[in-house]
Amino acid sequence: MKKLMFVCWAVWLCTAACAQAKTLYIDPSKTIGAPASRVFEEVKFIPLETTRKSVFGAIRQLVVTDSLFIVLDSDTDALYFFNRRGKFLQKYRIKRYKIRDIQLDRTKNALLIFSVNKNYNIPSVQVQEYLEQDSKKDISKFAKATWFYLDDVTAAKTEDLKNFRYAFTNPVRFDKNKFAASFIKAKRTARDTLDYQLKIIDQSAVLQTYFPYNKKTESVYYYAGASQCSIIPTQNDSVLFVTRPFQYEIYTLTPSSITESYKLMLPMDNAVPASFFNTGFSSRGEMDTYKMEHPSFAHKIENVIRFKNLMFFDLNLFKGYNRYLFDNKTNLIYDYNKISSDSSSYFLPVSGVIKSFDEQHIYLSLSAKSMFNAKKSSEYRNPQYDDVLTRFFATRKETDNPVLIQLKPKEDLATK
Repeated sequence: MKKLMFVCWAVWLCTAACAQAKTLYIDPSKTIGAPASRVFEEVKFIPLETTRKSVFGAIRQLVVTDSLFIVLDSDTDALYFFNRRGKFLQKYRIKRYKIRDIQLDRTKNALLIFSVNKNYNIPSVQVQEYLEQDSKKDISKFAKATWFYLDDVTAAKTEDLKNFRYAFTNPVRFDKNKFAASFIKAKRTARDTLDYQLKIIDQSAVLQTYFPYNKKTESVYYYAGASQCSIIPTQNDSVLFVTRPFQYEIYTLTPSSITESYKLMLPMDNAVPASFFNTGFSSRGEMDTYKMEHPSFAHKIENVIRFKNLMFFDLNLFKGYNRYLFDNKTNLIYDYNKISSDSSSYFLPVSGVIKSFDEQHIYLSLSAKSMFNAKKSSEYRNPQYDDVLTRFFATRKETDNPVLIQLKPKEDLATK
């Protein structure tokens, strides 16, 4: 299966490299929805076991392997390991450190964890100094990268990547032993003028750079709240999706090149105008005011997932999100938030943030309280629950752990 997926990726990349970027015309006020049964071939609910040691608040990140669900929870600042049936296996924390990002390292069969020391608040200007090519400063007490080996999660075997300065940026694994990283920060008194929004690095050096910007004059990047590129993994470690702040292109990054694969065309009410880049913001307050005055402007494209003929993505607005599903065969764009529950999902919700994906499925989550609320509101439909949901509603409480929703998208979406 993995060889087949790789071949499919290779074919798609070859096609993409030989073709121009595909233009997607989106009017957020006019996009349509669809019933769940039109979009998904299979819907499965997986409750995560609740015990004294495993209880947590919400899923910030989810990593899925062949045998595990791995949850990062910000409230408890811990990782929770469950098997694929939802049974709790292990809880893991890093003493004195706050976990900011997790990702799967298939080459090591390990979870790569990026964390920062809770006892230090490092301003973005100082982070930028640590990232300078000629920097010799030791950052190991401020931020670190750690491999957690997955062969036996109860053993909690770990290994640190020593003094990895780009750990501050939550870089994404790329092409075996490389990373793709983004840290966009401008300031009027910058020593150098030129920097790059996207960098390909190894453990010690910058190997490739993309998307130059002026560190002294581009005021939209002056302040700590400025966005970075979104770097999005795929099932192929040598292929990443990349999007840029305040831009509406989706790029495909490979070891040899970066290619514009999609371009979104938005109405004037949603597209950041050219004048935005020449505004000359003099304070973060001015930037915040601009965002409040233009809440419907699109800030960035995020969470891009290419799945067979479908592509899922989020459009991050200055206030809120829009979520979409694009069908490459029909060129139709669906509003993912308008995908309605039906008998195929037991009339339980299947919309929301996609937390993770694997070769066959995408994964969402729903709080136990929301599950019980949805059950109550759909009782008049007399849904026929499977054994797992029947047991869940009979034995669980609203304060229990969230439930994972495993969705298998259809390869071909019917238009009616």
